[in-house]
Amino acid sequence: MIPYVEQPAFEVGGYTIHAFGLLAVTAILVGISIVVARAPRSGLDRDTARDVVTWTVVWGIIGSHVFSELAYYPERVAANPLVLFQVWGSMSALGGILGGLAAAYVTMRRHEFDRAEQLRFVDDVAFAFPFAWIFGRAGCALAHDHPGIRSDHWLAVAFPDGARFDLGLLELFFAIGVAGLFLVLDRRRRPTGIYFGLYFALYGPLRLGLDFLRVGDARYFGFTPSQLVCVFVTAAGIAILARTQRREAA
Repeated sequence: MIPYVEQPAFEVGGYTIHAFGLLAVTAILVGISIVVARAPRSGLDRDTARDVVTWTVVWGIIGSHVFSELAYYPERVAANPLVLFQVWGSMSALGGILGGLAAAYVTMRRHEFDRAEQLRFVDDVAFAFPFAWIFGRAGCALAHDHPGIRSDHWLAVAFPDGARFDLGLLELFFAIGVAGLFLVLDRRRRPTGIYFGLYFALYGPLRLGLDFLRVGDARYFGFTPSQLVCVFVTAAGIAILARTQRREAA
């Protein structure tokens, strides 16, 4: 069984800085850096790519919070709609992905990306995502903010109140695996869309399964909001991979 580790915290100028916050900032910087570094390889200008990915991240954070509040805590929104503006509150990974994609589309249109450039940029973001996600989910694993059901499985964590799954930790393992897979695939040129489609096709089923292990979440028809979105995410990933394969074979 995996031991429980208390989240490290540091005092700086009278403020307490937790490992989660540092790792979240690191995740953002890593993701942006990878996208900008890959821009010339994709035929994109570095400064333009930096602008687009920065807005993608900003609105991804906003979308993450808004989706989380509306889908998981509608009673809080009904009691105080201003909670939607408290972006430092609850967050949802899938809400962040959807918000980021919407922002990327709008910003790419503003920069007059053609369709091919849009696909290349989104694929670069998808390539960078698991590497950034390693740091993001490492923060979640240390903060233990995604506790799962009780279990004596060898992948369970020995929480102080009893062993249970730590879903942030399980997603960390997934992110490490996908990052490794992407590094192997990136040894040679791949058709545009492969990383975008592959990440959706892999993450959708994983999140669908992991959410059955969650506790205390809002459910609709027996499923969490993220599980309902995952059905479409998985289908989109498979469709993108199929289209990429057809385009490559043509």
